[in-house]
Amino acid sequence: MNIPSPADACPACSAPVGRENPRFPPLQRVTSDCRPWPAGGRLVVCPRCGMVHKPADEAFHAEIDAIYAGYAIYHQSGGAEQRSFDTDSGIQSARSARLIGRLGDALRLPNQGRLLDVGCGNGATLRAFSAIRPGWTSVGTELDDRHRAEVEAIPGASFAAGPLTGIDGRFDLVTLIHVLEHIVEPIDFLRTLAGVIAPGGHLLVEVPHHPDNPFELLIADHRSHFTTATLPFALATAGYEVDIVTDGWISRELSVVARPATGPAALPGVDPDRAAAVIDGSLDWLRRSLGALVALEQADRPLGMFGTAIAGTWLVASSHAAVSFFVDEDPHRVGRSHLGRPILAPAAVPPGSAVFVGLPPQAAAAVAQRLATPTVAWIAPPP
Repeated sequence: MNIPSPADACPACSAPVGRENPRFPPLQRVTSDCRPWPAGGRLVVCPRCGMVHKPADEAFHAEIDAIYAGYAIYHQSGGAEQRSFDTDSGIQSARSARLIGRLGDALRLPNQGRLLDVGCGNGATLRAFSAIRPGWTSVGTELDDRHRAEVEAIPGASFAAGPLTGIDGRFDLVTLIHVLEHIVEPIDFLRTLAGVIAPGGHLLVEVPHHPDNPFELLIADHRSHFTTATLPFALATAGYEVDIVTDGWISRELSVVARPATGPAALPGVDPDRAAAVIDGSLDWLRRSLGALVALEQADRPLGMFGTAIAGTWLVASSHAAVSFFVDEDPHRVGRSHLGRPILAPAAVPPGSAVFVGLPPQAAAAVAQRLATPTVAWIAPPP
């Protein structure tokens, strides 16, 4: 009998063996900074708590080391933060500004306090927070110093590189914006964070929500893939009480506000069978979407891809279709290039072209309808 190694244990509940999906390893993948990545990963559903995750084996560790060694945040826009879009109207805003605005409304944040942003990148969250609460002081942390100057230029902000153990004091708000999905041992990490949250303080966690965005499963450096069930379960396991769980603050993302529990935290119910069914459906849809893009190549007309983030990157790199340009509504990306192809504004798409909308079905249908013109075919993936 083989004894499972710790690498195969669930990151949320430590169950020793998960249900590995055999349809995942042949799929090409993508990095979280939107670069193509080879096939060969593993995707597992925990039979106890339903957490979808990648086993932390030697291959996974080697891959994330290679990915982070050359990581370039928001390189498609020259470092400018990704925009958050309303797919029906096209109205856009900086993602961090929208998120912090929603948080401020929900918590009625005081005018003064201390903020710790863990995994702060080039300071997008700190910058947005400083704009709405200038009376707060803040600290941004990262693994290295590459963004120190950008962070320290933010009013009231300081920067710390390295582990959390080197940070002094406690904080009224701790933010984890697209960080927890990368952490190899998230429960231990969350327990450590609880020690730096001041009495009455809160933790904000923002992660991708894979049921709304199947492309998220393809990100090679994401260890955990959370849902409205499994993220509260992980937080409760780590000793937190969850106050807010919503997928409505940012499109295709999950926002959770929690605080260290004063007693034993109740574990929410989970459905591992449902989680496995969602993964099967998502992988099937990804394959069908890829096939729909390849079929468009057979038509004698220019072919473009709407979106320069995870979905568009994966579709173009995986299909090997003759996509000759990208289309994006983000003004910071228009005029640049991605995967060696120019990024055009919707109005600049050549007449007679077909543009595949690289988004999940509902969002893609809304964008295709909004951008429809007599001269360009905007094509949504299959439902």
